[in-house]
Amino acid sequence: MIISSIVLLSALAQGSPVQIEAFKRNLDGSTGQSTSSSIHASISQIEADVQRTSYTPVHIFVQSEGIPSHAIGPWPGNPNMATDRGWSFLLPINPIEQTGAKTATGLGAIGVMINGVPMFNAKDARTYQNRGVWFQNAIYWEGSSMDTGMGHPAPGGNYHYHQIPDSLVTQTGDTPQYHSSIIGFAFDGFPVYGPYAYANANGTGPIMRVESSYRLRNITDRHTLPDGTVLSQSDWGPAINSNFPLGAYNEDYEYVANLSQLNEFNGRFCATPEYPQGTFAYFATRDANGQASYPYLVGPEYYGVVETGNLGPGGGHMPPPPSATDYAPFEIGLSQSTTGGGSQVAIGGAPSNSTVQLAYSLSGMNGIQSPYGVAALSMPVVILPAVQSNSLGRATMPVSINPSMAGITVYMQAVSNPGTATGMLSLPERITVL
Repeated sequence: MIISSIVLLSALAQGSPVQIEAFKRNLDGSTGQSTSSSIHASISQIEADVQRTSYTPVHIFVQSEGIPSHAIGPWPGNPNMATDRGWSFLLPINPIEQTGAKTATGLGAIGVMINGVPMFNAKDARTYQNRGVWFQNAIYWEGSSMDTGMGHPAPGGNYHYHQIPDSLVTQTGDTPQYHSSIIGFAFDGFPVYGPYAYANANGTGPIMRVESSYRLRNITDRHTLPDGTVLSQSDWGPAINSNFPLGAYNEDYEYVANLSQLNEFNGRFCATPEYPQGTFAYFATRDANGQASYPYLVGPEYYGVVETGNLGPGGGHMPPPPSATDYAPFEIGLSQSTTGGGSQVAIGGAPSNSTVQLAYSLSGMNGIQSPYGVAALSMPVVILPAVQSNSLGRATMPVSINPSMAGITVYMQAVSNPGTATGMLSLPERITVL
């Protein structure tokens, strides 16, 4: 069946910043979940993902509890519990490069993922002999306490990611076939993408896995820093052995210009689907074996001017002013993307009390390769039975995912009042079935 005779109305509110579309808003009241009964009991009353997005002419405001919609926990050896945090992050609408000396990424949150969960840098809070010289690599020292989504809670309940968030990336439908989606924003306002991008920075060429330009140093002792600084004996790091292998400390890595596609900030200026004219963008990096590679998300320093209201012990609680405009477009979201049933599509921002139908197509079906094949509405797509939105423009639709669809990318889009002059399209959604 082909949807036809509808008027295409923009789902992006006029004048709203393009970045705000990336955030994963909670459309159906979904709450936290875990395979651990004790963790599930603690987080299942906390709303997941992002509760509100709004903007002024200068800033975007992202409000969340810091709990994702993907399953979290357990965290072996970590005594902390993820809790609701009441985050309100702000991001610049027009990020700019920091000229002169750059700002180092510090401990704690350095950005926010599209699901409202903070991202951290590559460090944990400890250094060798507390000297503040050799900083422990969080992935090496804390990796065993991270869940399958690559997150864990800090003291105080702050759930966060130090590296590419596997479960979130899966929710975005990330595959080597297409340019990765935005998975977050650093606090300088520049986007963080998954690992796949155009081969050429101008947006041409095949899709490829972009790589970090950092590598392990060729050293036999820890007597110098990556910049060549010779340390006094009191500041030497531990001997390199099985207890302290190369990679256990961030200073075990060095940046080599032009070693790969990305610069010292773990990004590059390039064209992307969301920024066809180009932007600076960070990338969450993986190695050839699929493992997260240093510096994982953002490099040791930010590329741009940082919004300091997000930093420090009291950071991340900057509420939007009364003049801020709420962003609540016509959009859809899949609560689950697993086979075996139990999934639900949530619809938000539709016209009040309207008829809403959902369409989807499969990657590669009938030769369809476009990531926005449903949005184009120029080929056969599957149409599900209509539902009625409520007075707030919300609705839910149960969907049954056949086990044979495991691993397939699905492209979905909703239509309100199809076949009428008031019909409009939702923002498209891309997911990969687990």
